[in-house]
Amino acid sequence: MPRRLVPAAITAIAALAVTTPALAIQSEQQFKASASPHRAGTTARPEAVALKVRAYFDDISPDLDRGVQFATANAKLYISRNGITNNRHFPSCSTSRIQQDEKLCPSGSRVGTGTGRGIGIGLDEPVTVTLFNRAQGRGIILLIVGKSPLIIREVVVGRLVTLRYSKRYRYRLSFTVPQNLQSPAPGIIAALKDFQTTIPIQYLRKNGHWRRWHSGSRKGQRIPYIATTGCSGGRWYGKYIAEYTTSFDSAIESTQTVGSSQRCLKARTT
Repeated sequence: MPRRLVPAAITAIAALAVTTPALAIQSEQQFKASASPHRAGTTARPEAVALKVRAYFDDISPDLDRGVQFATANAKLYISRNGITNNRHFPSCSTSRIQQDEKLCPSGSRVGTGTGRGIGIGLDEPVTVTLFNRAQGRGIILLIVGKSPLIIREVVVGRLVTLRYSKRYRYRLSFTVPQNLQSPAPGIIAALKDFQTTIPIQYLRKNGHWRRWHSGSRKGQRIPYIATTGCSGGRWYGKYIAEYTTSFDSAIESTQTVGSSQRCLKARTT
């Protein structure tokens, strides 16, 4: 979707347009992921949890002060082996409908919210984030909206895959950031200074009633969007891999990998 600058910002941003040198970024990526409650469930009785994820930089002045702008071009989020999602059972919404009007999405397809902040030379843009379930258990879709100094409305697709052979992680969510977010205005490349999302505890509900498992060890239990099934080694793990660009053609310049872990408690047996 075309971007539009608010009139007061056009001259200022155009005047600050620079050619970004291809230099390795010096800013250090930070990452935190946490699930709540921290007492785990079991395979037979999963425990519904809220999931909070934050990718951020404490400081990007080491790059901006020397005229180096950078953006996150691709990102991968790894989720602990003891986490499960039942997203394939939940209502979903398509990218086209979200882009057109998210209010048209089915009830129950909105699964989370968040905030973000993009920083470039002459740009400081706060955004809101809304998370929608993607069809057939294939991940999530993010709606990114900014109002000042730029008018931004972009959709980012998170593609979910199951990691069958990893001992630490069960899922990987992969994102490709649209160029309109990497470079939201002429001459500007925007760093993802702070980006945080929350998926609250929620259960499948249809026609005003909670949906429950009808067979197996989970029979009668409500169906949660995200849950835990154990606490292997006393900790849950997450990992974030970001690829950055310092150019307007999205060429990858460097990568950082950051891990996160959280203490967890085993499920009560009585």
